[in-house]
Amino acid sequence: MTEPKPETAASESKVAPQTPPGGTAASGSAQNGPAKDGPAPSGPGKTDDKPAGSCPPPRARGILSRLYDLLALFPLLPLTLIYAAQTAFTLDARALWFSDEIRHGNVYETMLATGQWLVPHLNGTPYPDKPPVYFWFLGLLDAIPGVDGPMVFQLGAAVSGLLALWATYALARLVAGCDKRESFAAGLVLLCGFYFLGVTHYARMDLLFAAVITLAHVCMYRGLRLPLAFRWILPAFALAAVATLIKGPFGLAFPLLAGLAYGLWRGMPRRLNRMDVAIGGGIMLATLLAWVGAVWFEGYADLIRNILRHQIVDRATAAWHHEQPWWHYLATLPAAWLPFTPVLLFLPWGRAFTPASLRAVLATRKGEGDGMAYIWLALLTSFALLTVVSIKIVIYLLPLFPLLAVVTARALLRLNGFGSRMYFGLTAFLLLAVALGLGAASLWQWAPDMVRVRFQPQVLAMLDIARGAPILAGVTVVFAVLLWKAVDRSRPEGGLLTLAAFVTALIVPAALFTAPSLDPVMSPRAQGELMGEYIRKGYHPVSYKVYSGTYTYYAGSNIEELSDEESLRAAVAVFPQLVVAMRADRFAEWADKPADLREVHRQWIVDREYVLAERSGPVQPVQSVQPVQPATPGDAATPAPGVSGDQAPAPDAPALPQPAPGDAGNGAVPAPATPATPQPQQPGEQPAAPAVPLPGPQPQDNVPAAPQPLPVPTPPPPPPGVGATDTPATPAPATAQAQ
Repeated sequence: MTEPKPETAASESKVAPQTPPGGTAASGSAQNGPAKDGPAPSGPGKTDDKPAGSCPPPRARGILSRLYDLLALFPLLPLTLIYAAQTAFTLDARALWFSDEIRHGNVYETMLATGQWLVPHLNGTPYPDKPPVYFWFLGLLDAIPGVDGPMVFQLGAAVSGLLALWATYALARLVAGCDKRESFAAGLVLLCGFYFLGVTHYARMDLLFAAVITLAHVCMYRGLRLPLAFRWILPAFALAAVATLIKGPFGLAFPLLAGLAYGLWRGMPRRLNRMDVAIGGGIMLATLLAWVGAVWFEGYADLIRNILRHQIVDRATAAWHHEQPWWHYLATLPAAWLPFTPVLLFLPWGRAFTPASLRAVLATRKGEGDGMAYIWLALLTSFALLTVVSIKIVIYLLPLFPLLAVVTARALLRLNGFGSRMYFGLTAFLLLAVALGLGAASLWQWAPDMVRVRFQPQVLAMLDIARGAPILAGVTVVFAVLLWKAVDRSRPEGGLLTLAAFVTALIVPAALFTAPSLDPVMSPRAQGELMGEYIRKGYHPVSYKVYSGTYTYYAGSNIEELSDEESLRAAVAVFPQLVVAMRADRFAEWADKPADLREVHRQWIVDREYVLAERSGPVQPVQSVQPVQPATPGDAATPAPGVSGDQAPAPDAPALPQPAPGDAGNGAVPAPATPATPQPQQPGEQPAAPAVPLPGPQPQDNVPAAPQPLPVPTPPPPPPGVGATDTPATPAPATAQAQ
């Protein structure tokens, strides 16, 4: 067992002799600290003898190679400008899409309306799936002048991606020990990834999650390689706690597992018992317990139990949705890492298992090139953890992307001339195939019926409305030809710059033209806004076996969500004026559907077709109703006699969370409900107007005229009472959704 040698600040800046990874990503040794600019000497005396697998001898440098070297002088500046060109012009181009964007949009709008920033709420009920820090991050961005509406969510994704890019550069410099050229390549690899680029244009917290985890890795490695390093270890544990409060327990699991594996690999397990690790762990636990305790004492004890049991234990051991076999990520990661997956085909694998390469790997146990050892250990432990848990979604791989970017960049720059030519030649061929596919999509409107019948209805719905395919096809074919004919494919630097230019030229028209044209299929905005019009005219809104929170954001009001037929029948019986949303197939199979319930809108939402139907009841004088006061978190609203507590129609908030679409409810049959008894106002709370009009007879002028088949009304502003009268209670297992 060896302990790390004490190092001073001066020794930290020294660069250990580089031990290249045999030209492959398999052995991967590198310097410990930030590398000096320029090529590293091959050994004492700087002789021309190169170790096996080192960078190939210099070849004739073309214009792109010279440009690459120029940009690599200040790597963060060109990386940031390239990323800004990919995202800055697309922040307000489309509506919020199903399912995560609209759900998180409703959570954030509810926080703004109610001032409840501690506990997220979805459709008026506590939301156990996500912690609050990501929504606090959106609140900071919302304070920027000119940022308003859906733009704040796209800006959140863009800023999160920028942080992930900077964290990747820090990982390359401070952990892998890469020089500026390799660190610049790592950033370009990340920016050229198709999946990463798509996520930067989809509003989720995963990019922020990945950025914070990557910074935790940097601090963990820099701290553990020293005997005692409070300045690195304490931030490592603090960042792990923040990542956990952004998305979940993976935020602390990834860096802690990597640090444990690194300590064992270096043969210094006692390093993990030092004072800085103990204090850092205490800071992490104190941060997490502070939020848990605050939520508990606010009266949301059942929410904490739900999080611990259903959101953590059940997701890890027996997920009720997105459960996949153990090999799921082995099949999906190659697709998610395009266009760089084919690099594996052209690595000199014959050198990977030579005695020299194996000795280089073992040398990392003594500290020589142990930065790349940490990166490989972080990759393997994180991938293993994701593989063993029950729930599996491709986007869960995102925290691995900065690690993969560093490994890929080092391997790419070490390709010999033949390997580089073959890789970029194959990439040009794949781009040409994509261009042909986009060209075929451009001619779709003239496709004969014999071709159309071969596609699923949901695919036809997208192809019929997609726009911009000719532009995308033209951009792709131009860069395919450039990569094949005009670029020196034997120099990976020029090919990498060409790929960066291609994805930038592709994503801008895709985000400005193609993505907005898909709104009628990808976003529930049309049905949500139409439902909001009916709500303002006095109709009671109901969704039946629909993903929770689908309509709330664009309806501007909470929706009563039902999951069993008995509850649906009760709602039809109780509310004379009703607007209901459900899947088209369930609407067609509804045996005892009321004769006066008529369909007013039909829309594909991703892969399902949904129907909006309304029923106008008898006209009676308006009844005077007192506003419902907010209930204390620990109290539950008292349902009317004979009405199940989790299915009673609520006048100003939805029923408690229902099981995922397709699951049966508990079968309780509600009786006609009366308005809930007003609760006493608690200190510090403000009374809120009902988010949904109270049930009961409505005046004649509240009966809506027959709407047009596909109306797209002006989006209403969220009412001030959205979520203000929520009553936290014990949620059932959360509806199916991504972590």
